[in-house]
Amino acid sequence: MKLRTIITQDAEVDDQNSLRHFLYYANEVELQGIVQTSSKFHWVGIPGAVKPDKKSDDDFGGEYAEVSGPFDQPYRWPGTDWMMREIDDYEKDYPNLCKHAEGYPTPDYLRSITKIGNIGYEGEMEKATEGSNLIKERILDDDERTLYIQVWGGTNTVARALKDIQEEYENKPEWTELHAKITKKVVITACGEQDPAYKEYVAENWPGIQFIKTLQMQSYAYPWFVMPEGESKDTLKADFMEKEILSKDSALIKGYCTWLDGHEYEGEGPEGQFGANPNIVNDWFGARFLKIVPQKYDFLSEGDSPTFFILLPWGTRTLEDVTYGGVAGRYHKVDFKNSKGEDCNVWDVSKDIYVDKDGNESEQESMWLYVADIQRDFAARVAWAADGSYEKGEHSPKLSVEQGVDITAAKGDVVTLTASAENPDKLDTAISFRVYKDASADCAADVKLEVSDNTAKITISESAKSGDLIHIMVKAESNGHYRLFDYKQVIITVK
Repeated sequence: MKLRTIITQDAEVDDQNSLRHFLYYANEVELQGIVQTSSKFHWVGIPGAVKPDKKSDDDFGGEYAEVSGPFDQPYRWPGTDWMMREIDDYEKDYPNLCKHAEGYPTPDYLRSITKIGNIGYEGEMEKATEGSNLIKERILDDDERTLYIQVWGGTNTVARALKDIQEEYENKPEWTELHAKITKKVVITACGEQDPAYKEYVAENWPGIQFIKTLQMQSYAYPWFVMPEGESKDTLKADFMEKEILSKDSALIKGYCTWLDGHEYEGEGPEGQFGANPNIVNDWFGARFLKIVPQKYDFLSEGDSPTFFILLPWGTRTLEDVTYGGVAGRYHKVDFKNSKGEDCNVWDVSKDIYVDKDGNESEQESMWLYVADIQRDFAARVAWAADGSYEKGEHSPKLSVEQGVDITAAKGDVVTLTASAENPDKLDTAISFRVYKDASADCAADVKLEVSDNTAKITISESAKSGDLIHIMVKAESNGHYRLFDYKQVIITVK
């Protein structure tokens, strides 16, 4: 059964990139809404609205705006028509995508679930909107599946939906039971906090709703240039982007934005024209990121995309427990309480050890290891849209582990894992194993791993204690142009 999800976004250029990227994967989940919201970076303005006289920090650790005063004027506002334009592009690619995989939603269905939410100003949730009503209906429906709400901008439209539910039901006998049901049902995957709505409303009234900050700015957003060299970084550079992604005859990718590519962004001033303003390299980017100079067609940003990467069926077990890690990164619980002293269910990105191309180890955002996998998979999907021939496309292998993915063992035991992979393209497929120490108990540092062909023998260290978890990442990688992959995350529990 597919996961179900709603996208909310504030129309930042990287949100627009993320939506284009997501639509290549729209067959993998059940999308139930695309809702435009506002954020501290973008709003349409409401006559008479007044902005508090304060400064806020942006996601780079610096002040994003010094202007206080009226909220009655647009601020970096790109309009709302762009969503339908992207769906129009998806409609052109849709026939070819359907030849490679089942389950792509029709363009008309996407149009029917695309709504405008609360867009007035930063944190605006003055009244119900079409977008908040859509979210409210999905929260209250009879579907027992978890509802994953992606937040690419502010949380305000989600907060408005929850507020309307609270106002309608809190004085009714079923409120306690309904509140508990919604708290369990809703999971928010958010690109940080881009307005005060989470802290000021959601945390105060729904502290148990899981709020996962998937923000990994250095791995997949504007500052990626500062990351260590290696394959992940190579797939974000202009050579890979131009050759493997931008050159393909896909309508969706023709509107995808990269550094200095000539694209002009509606509503942005010169300081936000990353595609069309050559001076921005020094004026904005160089001043922030150690004078590193982007090249034409370098990856720009998809800072919001980890909110849906975490949902894709890539074989890791992040949603089972976000401390387990995976392609979308690993997360840890944040010690955050609301004004009532209640513990809030907030999670933030953990760091993992990354080995660069020269063998140097460093702690990096836990998604960085997988960016090359993500980019090659993305490139393969763009190629699907460009050519409807299944035989010419590449498709991911399917990995299996004979012993299963949950194993119990005692210290000193030798655990054997035997893996195999089916490749739909009849390509050779390599299988590898590694001990995922960052997600495992301390004893994993002493685990002995021996690999022969497609079999691994794992010797549980004598330092292991009852209840320790040892994570083994098994990977199948196709020997094709895009080296497509599948993972299985085996967890050994020490008895």
